[in-house]
Amino acid sequence: MAMLPPSMQGPARSRNETVDTSRRFSELYFGYASNLSPLAMKGRCPDSIFCGLAKLHDWRWQINSTQYGNIVPSPGDHVIGALFFLSPRDEAGLDESEGVPWMYEKQTHDVERIDAQGKGRGQSIPAMTYVDVQRPEEGTIINDYVVWIHKAIRDAKPYGLTDEYVAKYLLPYIPVNNPGDDDDKRDLEPVRVMFRKTAEGITL
Repeated sequence: MAMLPPSMQGPARSRNETVDTSRRFSELYFGYASNLSPLAMKGRCPDSIFCGLAKLHDWRWQINSTQYGNIVPSPGDHVIGALFFLSPRDEAGLDESEGVPWMYEKQTHDVERIDAQGKGRGQSIPAMTYVDVQRPEEGTIINDYVVWIHKAIRDAKPYGLTDEYVAKYLLPYIPVNNPGDDDDKRDLEPVRVMFRKTAEGITL
């Protein structure tokens, strides 16, 4: 069985009964990889509300040494991601599935909302995102993850994900004639996979 990345899990709702659920929403989240897909996110975080796409300036999307999506500081570049309001329980579940703090860490950055044509609206808002600061080295995408990135591209295009962005930042990491070329046409069901940190490293 292939190891799936943290952002491909669902539902991500935390089993921790100590989560404060007194607030309907606790965070505005910026998802930039498989969580670009509003459909996939609804499966992972059932309470989430999709709010459109946004652009994070001076950062760049990458596949890092874990073989999954990450972002790194890069002046002059940008990352397009999807915005979602998260409930406290969905946020806690996403923290668990993303492996906070030993795999990804939570950061808050100002992002600019974009319209359905991919143009900036001039509206800057703070949003939380997940960044792997410990492993910024370039890597090669794992085959199973290709399918999810294809799905994210397909699902986000109607909301402002441009062909230019996809060609410049995403496709260079995706092999030509990969299995995802056909599989991205299917609707995929997220599978929850929990990671844990051991002395030997990250394991299922």
